[in-house]
Amino acid sequence: MKFVPLSQLILLDLKRSGYNILTSKNTVEDENPTWYPLTVADVNDYLLSLECEGIIFPMQESALLVIEDALNHIDEVQLQGEVFIEINHLQELQDKINFYGKRYTCISDREYYDFAFDPKRVLVRNYALRTGNHLLYLAYISLNYNNHLLDEIQDLEDLTVSLICLDQDQARDWFKTYEITMVQSDISIYDKDAILTVFLLKKDLQITIPLEDKDELIYNLMQIEDLLQIRDLFWIDPRID
Repeated sequence: MKFVPLSQLILLDLKRSGYNILTSKNTVEDENPTWYPLTVADVNDYLLSLECEGIIFPMQESALLVIEDALNHIDEVQLQGEVFIEINHLQELQDKINFYGKRYTCISDREYYDFAFDPKRVLVRNYALRTGNHLLYLAYISLNYNNHLLDEIQDLEDLTVSLICLDQDQARDWFKTYEITMVQSDISIYDKDAILTVFLLKKDLQITIPLEDKDELIYNLMQIEDLLQIRDLFWIDPRID
């Protein structure tokens, strides 16, 4: 049990866990409120009961957040405070998002990055595939890229069935069997959790992302022999067109 910074991902996970309200002892004027998740049978009835009981007063109103409304109407950068959660299984993902945010300063700005090159989306997808928490990724896509939802559902289902995790010897044999000389990562190639995709450069393929730029933290390319030197565990998308 601990407090973690309020974020869109935390809200999505709380919603998935059945929570629909965040309450606080702070007032609406406080810039850094402390939140506690709550499940109520009917949100509208709950808000009405607070008003009838005289708990909600102008200028003295306790901070309260309806999770669904926050997801639909509040931008990531406007979410403030910390929320108390029982199991902090998203902390590693949030730490990565914070780290990547230092490189991609607009990581939470959906208008700055397109769908393919949204670092946050790539991180959430990676997390969903490795942990099985698909609902978190699909909720993120539904909220931010709804026109891609059906394609992403299908891709997630396909890759979940085929995704493999190999040790170094197994990976070396696998790459040799399929004559793979180069792979592309989703998140940083140096991250043990990176999911590797077979990279086949076709004549008509146009690379629009600076894949070889060492400053990039997503979509890195690396030769197999170099890759085998830096890790002993390999998540691999084995689908080869």
